[in-house]
Amino acid sequence: MKFKTVSVIISILLMLLDGCVSLVPKSTHVEPTNYLLIPLDSNRSNSDSDFLNGTSFYVRQVELASYLEGSGLVSRTESSKVQFSNLHRWGEPLDEGVARVVAKNLSIVLGTLNYSAYPNRKKPLCDLEIGLYLERFEKVSVATVKLVGTWQLFRNNRQIHIEALSEIIKISSSESGQDETSQVTALSQALSKVSELIASSLVRRLETE
Repeated sequence: MKFKTVSVIISILLMLLDGCVSLVPKSTHVEPTNYLLIPLDSNRSNSDSDFLNGTSFYVRQVELASYLEGSGLVSRTESSKVQFSNLHRWGEPLDEGVARVVAKNLSIVLGTLNYSAYPNRKKPLCDLEIGLYLERFEKVSVATVKLVGTWQLFRNNRQIHIEALSEIIKISSSESGQDETSQVTALSQALSKVSELIASSLVRRLETE
């Protein structure tokens, strides 16, 4: 008799436990997708011609407008309104990613391996330092991204040149219907344009010295 009573109690407890479990809602958590900026195709390298003639360069820590310092991709819906994505994020701090890509791009365009970039240390006897400030770096419409800022050239810790940057790049519709991957690709293309501008300016300046 006692055994039957215990069995009934256990059965009731199991039924109650099963009911409680079924009441717990299923998790709706979605893992965020992380993105990296993309440098130029290394096949474009001018490895046979060092346009800096052995001069080394260092890309400093990139300065960002404060709203760009978060990890989420940014979209500007109006001139005074921005949206930050929780599901689509940078896979590295944005200042490090921009420095990495610009330094790599410059290396490819200028045909040199004699460079370094933040957060790594400067190479010994580094001749030139490049600074970047990004005021805007975001999606501005369904079809375009925008980069606005300045770049600076330093020698012996003294600024010797500063120039404005402004690039608007169309987002390719061929990649998943202009999704976040296309946005990151377009932002990478904006950095490619900036890198080419910096490279041209560096070569012109060194030729006149």
